[in-house]
Amino acid sequence: MLGLLISGLPSASVAAATQKEVQAQIDKLGAEISDLDEQYNQASIHLQKVQSQIQDSENQSERAQTDFLALQKVASAQAAAIYRAGAPSLLVAFLSSKSLDDFNKKMELISQVSDWQSGIMTSLQIADQRAKVAQSDLSLELSQARSINDSLAKQRRDLNERLASEQKLLGQITEANRIAAAKAAADRAAAVRTVMLAKATTKPAKPSGPSDTPGPSAPSESSSPSSPSGPSDALPSIPSSDQAAVAVRAAMAQIGKPYVWAGSGPASYDCSGLTMSSWRQAGVVMAHSAADQYASFKHVSVDQLQPGDLVFFGHPIHHVGLYVGNGMMVHAPETGELVQVSPMSRGDLVGASRPAV
Repeated sequence: MLGLLISGLPSASVAAATQKEVQAQIDKLGAEISDLDEQYNQASIHLQKVQSQIQDSENQSERAQTDFLALQKVASAQAAAIYRAGAPSLLVAFLSSKSLDDFNKKMELISQVSDWQSGIMTSLQIADQRAKVAQSDLSLELSQARSINDSLAKQRRDLNERLASEQKLLGQITEANRIAAAKAAADRAAAVRTVMLAKATTKPAKPSGPSDTPGPSAPSESSSPSSPSGPSDALPSIPSSDQAAVAVRAAMAQIGKPYVWAGSGPASYDCSGLTMSSWRQAGVVMAHSAADQYASFKHVSVDQLQPGDLVFFGHPIHHVGLYVGNGMMVHAPETGELVQVSPMSRGDLVGASRPAV
């Protein structure tokens, strides 16, 4: 079934692909994506900063152009004013001067106008050049930042595609495992039901004595059908008590119902809710808590377990099941699973208790 479900996927060896290995690969890819996300976020911040700087540079360039036009307009107006007033040239200044002092003043005016016009042009040229250099540098940096962002985005897409493929494989492996586990649980439950039915229908042998010797026409007691063999030989006698029999039958009747946290029936159960509800039908009241159930009744040794006993797991105790014999228990495992019969072979077994004792 597993091979049928996951055939055709791009993994190297379907037979060797285990849920644990695939989950480890998914965790690794998730960590890589998380690291890549951080790099992408940092690159995006840098890109936004460069874009903001470019916008500032463009604003500075616009202001420089505006200032240039304004200064150009002022220079033109000043030149026109000087022209209308008769701009003093060196020759005119010399010929029209009445004294040396008058000539020096006219020459100073000519020098000031020239310096002012030269300063204006120089300032405009510097401002324009700075804006152009800044835009050029930022444009190159922007191109590099966009290239980095695009590269990181592509890497993330590639990782996400690989992650999706691994998650698909994990889902199919998990589904195959779930189907196999459900079938195994159903087989275990069927075996327990077979034993319960056999124990319920097998009549105990009558004690024999001298007066019980059958006559010639009477059928021998030993000629009656023998007790079933097979699973019934592997499980302890059911019930350990009338109350335990009721509790076991009540719990077995819930097989296939979903685990729901704090559930106590009738549609769903958590672990202690199932044991509480099952024993309640036998007339025994207990708390909806695995730890409290362990503390409330007489403890029994694991090698002395009888069907109906409660078995507890975890440090501190957080799980309980109802023992049904042959190392099996009926329990509500965890979220996403159903009430089922499972081996009580967990490594965190704490102990057992016997209600109604």
